[in-house]
Amino acid sequence: MLALSAVELTRIVEGVLRQGKPRTVITGASIDTRTLQSGDLFAAFTGQQHDGHAFIPQAIDRGATAVLVTREVVVADPQVPVIQVSDPLRALQRLARHERRSFRGPVIGVTGSNGKTTTKDMLSTVFSVGGPCLATHGNFNTELGLPLTILRRQPSNWSMILEMGMRGLGQIAELCDIARPTAGIITNIGQSHLELLGSQEKIAQAKGELLEAIPKSGVAALTYGDPWLERIAKKCRGQVYWYGIHEAAHAKARDIVHTSQGIRFVADVLGQSATVQLPTFGVLNVTNALGALLLGALHGLPLDAMADALRTLPPAAGRLRVLPGVDGRSVIDDCYNASPLSMRASLKVLTDIAEGKPTAAILGDMYELGEYEEPGHREVGEACAALGVDSVICVGPRAAWIAEAARQGGVRTVYHYPDKASLLADLQELLPKDGVVLVKASRGMHLEELVDVLTAPVEA
Repeated sequence: MLALSAVELTRIVEGVLRQGKPRTVITGASIDTRTLQSGDLFAAFTGQQHDGHAFIPQAIDRGATAVLVTREVVVADPQVPVIQVSDPLRALQRLARHERRSFRGPVIGVTGSNGKTTTKDMLSTVFSVGGPCLATHGNFNTELGLPLTILRRQPSNWSMILEMGMRGLGQIAELCDIARPTAGIITNIGQSHLELLGSQEKIAQAKGELLEAIPKSGVAALTYGDPWLERIAKKCRGQVYWYGIHEAAHAKARDIVHTSQGIRFVADVLGQSATVQLPTFGVLNVTNALGALLLGALHGLPLDAMADALRTLPPAAGRLRVLPGVDGRSVIDDCYNASPLSMRASLKVLTDIAEGKPTAAILGDMYELGEYEEPGHREVGEACAALGVDSVICVGPRAAWIAEAARQGGVRTVYHYPDKASLLADLQELLPKDGVVLVKASRGMHLEELVDVLTAPVEA
């Protein structure tokens, strides 16, 4: 963030400077001593398991130049500013708003039921063509993570890509109040969070808060063919553009080819064309890439340079990574999260890249589907049958519906296990040698433990 004196920062966060030099310079903010940088403000949060106030000495040893506290604290070095506030979260949000007001470049808000993190990574990659780009790291897409991201800004950053998560109405609006996006992208409106919001209409309303925040001078990119996005597009005061695998879209794909290294296609974006080679798999990722290319083109970035940049897209753990497995298998690690939409997309990747080899899908429970829970799981089982998956191995109580629908659809080899422990005992025997195996479930199932077993070297 831009350098501030302790007294300036105290005023911005509406705190009280309890001790220390008022002119001490602060250049960042952190809540974690493990990632804290020299010059940072260390904000002490009190949680259920840890009290950040206990880590203040360690933070100062690591280079923190000031600390933010919620109770009276005496720091051994009287020169270190101690700023007391009533609510550290609100304080960091105020600081992030101040930082955002000093920024004049594009700020892209990213949300959607599926694919938002991948799309964020693709946007970061293509916007880096224009210079250093600040982007959300990991899952810092919350009311705390987003301010911390903004406070990582360096003077050289020309753009910001900010992922926005939500678990209820009003949350994206709150994030937009801090981020003030100049543009936005919504990947889709799916069934994730149905348990919390009750209907896709409510999910669309929540995601649409991003559109409402975009100014008249801004732009929005929406996935073509999503009926819920078509309904809420009018909420955007700026210009709306559409992307997807459809001739009517402003950014579209043709000549899609699946390769052993990923997927190749020709992108037609606002009258320009370029060949794109993605080091990841699935038509859904083609769509995500089109959204990134569209927003990049709308901000003046050359399509050829953006296409070249996407070749270097870094792999994301748990998201459609193809890994070498034991017994000559290939393992598709896609266990970061799951919904009916993303399950079907990943099953299509499984059958696309198998090229005649035996296929197996290890599928676990999907969470937060509410009343759509049973039909959503059954849809996945039906997709297994329709795509011709050879073996379907289900784990978890909800996944029993996947297994039942797969059997009814004609899949000959179907197993269901109540939990991971029972599955692990039989896992290697259930899978075909030299086959392709997909592993996918909601994050809470922690199926990465299965991926570790399937990709571990065989002991001599």
